[in-house]
Amino acid sequence: MRPRCCIAALLFVLTTAAAFAQPDDAISATDELVGYCLGANTELVERFRKMQLWGCGKAASMAWCREAKKSAPEAMRYRERLVMRFARVLSEKGLLDVEQPTAARKKLKQFIADGTKDAELCFNEKGDRDETACDRLQRCIEAEKLTRTPGIASE
Repeated sequence: MRPRCCIAALLFVLTTAAAFAQPDDAISATDELVGYCLGANTELVERFRKMQLWGCGKAASMAWCREAKKSAPEAMRYRERLVMRFARVLSEKGLLDVEQPTAARKKLKQFIADGTKDAELCFNEKGDRDETACDRLQRCIEAEKLTRTPGIASE
């Protein structure tokens, strides 16, 4: 091949590769949702873990506490499975890789932090529910459905 043809071919390959490369901060709306729900469910796992340490007492007025403590292990295991599922989805897409561009990692970290914060605000230990945060957490129902589909990740 002539040098000009080689250079032209090389430029074509580089241009084509650049066209297919994702931008540094490419995170889809689905990835954003999955990251958010990863953070939220990680926080909920910790809440259920703490519930198991509660001292509820025997008074009739503490029946709610005993019931919550009794159901906490199963609720915690369910949330742990969700955390693993969401992490697997992000991992399969390579979004949890250290090699990801810094901007993408920062965006994903922020989505996870937002989910964690909303879970903290909704399930406040002082009983002060932030209804707006609770409403945002409802999006995780959709994320659970999305991660069950074979197109995104297998169960």
